[in-house]
Amino acid sequence: MILPEKRFYRRLQRPRGFVSFELTAGESDVWVAVPEENYSGELKRELLDCLILLREQLKAFIEGNPSFLSSLEPLEVPDMSPLIVKKMAEASRLVGVGPMAGVAGAVALFLGERLKAFGCKEFIVENGGDVYMELQRSSTVALFTRERLLSGKVGIELPPGTWGIASSSSKFGHSLSFGATQVATVVGKDPVVADCSATHLGNSRTVEEAKERAKELLNYNSGCIALIEGKFVISGSVRLVKLD
Repeated sequence: MILPEKRFYRRLQRPRGFVSFELTAGESDVWVAVPEENYSGELKRELLDCLILLREQLKAFIEGNPSFLSSLEPLEVPDMSPLIVKKMAEASRLVGVGPMAGVAGAVALFLGERLKAFGCKEFIVENGGDVYMELQRSSTVALFTRERLLSGKVGIELPPGTWGIASSSSKFGHSLSFGATQVATVVGKDPVVADCSATHLGNSRTVEEAKERAKELLNYNSGCIALIEGKFVISGSVRLVKLD
């Protein structure tokens, strides 16, 4: 969907009446958009504090449990683990990937929940190309690939509601992938599950494998798209639209 190393998409138009800003902490670089009436310096500071805390919790847990960082398989975690760790472990078990596959979606989720606590009924949080948003209007998410004839020219139209949108690719970005997909995008209600699912779908090595995985992932998500071997694999409730 998005090239994480080139965040040009943040220059694209945000929803009318929204204010956008960036949060950075360590390697984390998060983009947030909220309605003008919700924005304040206090909200931005609270979100940055939340981001820093999430990073500290993950770092401390990984120092005591290094396999959490490196495992490519689901792991059990102690009941007293930080909430973000438990959420990542839960989503990874559901999909069958390593827990770090859901880290971008998990950070976006907890920042979004913090925005809700501040009274934001609408918001967009983008972290590393993965998106968690709640909007009271229809929206379109553009798909970006290495294919110049397609990149930025096709989008996914979403109805109003809460959505998690995540992508993985073996061709670009920083995500670890063992597949042959140019891009794999998953849409669902849970951004952490969508993030893990995008990794699983992105690990597809053939069109047939992508079809099987996309069908399986509909148990936990609304829709899946994979571009592999020059072909689109589309499963579930996904409305593609042509962009100008």
